[in-house]
Amino acid sequence: MPHSGLLIETADHTAAKTRARMIVTRRDPKSGTYRALGFLDRVADGYEFAYLLSATADPSFVPIVGFSESGRRYFRQQLFPSFAERVIGAKRPDRPRYLASLNLEQTADSWEILSASGGYREGDPIELIALPSFDPVSGRTSASFLAHGVRHRPETASEHISALTPGADIGLKLDPDNDFNPKAIQIVDGEVHLGFVPDPLVDYVGAVMTHGGTKVTVLQANPPETNPHLRLLLRLEGTVRPFPFDGPEWRAAA
Repeated sequence: MPHSGLLIETADHTAAKTRARMIVTRRDPKSGTYRALGFLDRVADGYEFAYLLSATADPSFVPIVGFSESGRRYFRQQLFPSFAERVIGAKRPDRPRYLASLNLEQTADSWEILSASGGYREGDPIELIALPSFDPVSGRTSASFLAHGVRHRPETASEHISALTPGADIGLKLDPDNDFNPKAIQIVDGEVHLGFVPDPLVDYVGAVMTHGGTKVTVLQANPPETNPHLRLLLRLEGTVRPFPFDGPEWRAAA
């Protein structure tokens, strides 16, 4: 069974089958890097949210609006308002174009839209990232994510993204001299630096790269008029052991 169907412990210690999971992250105002805060889970009868122990132990930890209790596992049958409001409205005239930019069908539900878009809003530090899938038997893994930092790349990089087509192979390059994160990983096409792997995924992607056979392809490359955050959607496939998200730093607080 793929790891996306993992078991998590609820507050009363009964096992709840998680159908899908997203990492909830927040951008640091000083460094600009994204740090993981908790998990948003889609379970059989609704949705759950819990902070990470590693996040709540940080002296600078500040709760998300609507989730003030750091040691509680929250449950709701409908998607929590704090996350639902990040999904484009069904009556928005630009919704068809927006969904197409995320490589989604027009019938995509709120979870699918949130997972693909990350719930990004201009000027808002919160972003979500779909947890990579993992098969514990074979070690095979895959992840889909939006390239970060595209807005800070030169015009030549923007032009290069515009010329990419779905299915095109893309490269990854370690960036140990990065001033903000020595674990940073560049997204490249030949010698052209297009953007970065999201910070919460760098340990995972680095581990996949170490195992070899990593394949990164373009799911969607959008034109320059698209918000830079949504310009380049990628898919990574490879092998990894152990699964980095099983580490103690990813343990939920409840």
